[in-house]
Amino acid sequence: MRSAFLLIQITFLCFLTIGAKTHIARSPAVEIDDIKFLELKLKNEISDKKLTNLKKYALAILAARELRQLNYKKESDKFYLLAKDINVDENKNEITLALASNKYPQHSIYFFDVNLKALIKNKSYEKAILSINPEKLNEPEFARYRIIYDLLNVKIKKRLVKNLYCFQDYQKDPESYYQYSTLLCDLMINYLRNGKLHNDHIKVVEEYFFKHDLKERYLLQLAKDLKPAS
Repeated sequence: MRSAFLLIQITFLCFLTIGAKTHIARSPAVEIDDIKFLELKLKNEISDKKLTNLKKYALAILAARELRQLNYKKESDKFYLLAKDINVDENKNEITLALASNKYPQHSIYFFDVNLKALIKNKSYEKAILSINPEKLNEPEFARYRIIYDLLNVKIKKRLVKNLYCFQDYQKDPESYYQYSTLLCDLMINYLRNGKLHNDHIKVVEEYFFKHDLKERYLLQLAKDLKPAS
């Protein structure tokens, strides 16, 4: 088991090195082209008639958040307005705050009151991620939410996800590799690169939770749910 884990650790280091290249600043012209392509792809995704209104709403909000993070407020607001018009029984406080300001005037990690663990256990993944304020994830006191947000984001957006918050934690403390956040980050890196989850990789994560952190085991099922349906 130890040799298997060491192999995964080495693989993780390699993927981090490769993945870090996506964070290198690009020229403005390329960024604009990327944004236009991203907008088109996301709009096509949201217009899929097979999706529920809740899934469309979540995708629109996540698109708005991503564009806002990239400092494209005008483009972000388009997706917030699109989400605003979708008929869902959800708290839309985030939309109001976002359209009124360049920053969400919010002190909490949550946009609205929620039992996050219960939502994830019940597989209410859209509602779970909608409750989390991504602009708080870089604050130290909310560090534990980064891996949760990443897992939910990848579950909902699949391989459209371009950034994982969990990268920054590993880069700051490379000796902390045997933690559930790092193991789950490794799992997502593999999935985003090749669209697959390997059983051996899942077993390593599963063993960690059962031996070291039973109270956070609810994240294991979320990780397993990243696996595409066969």
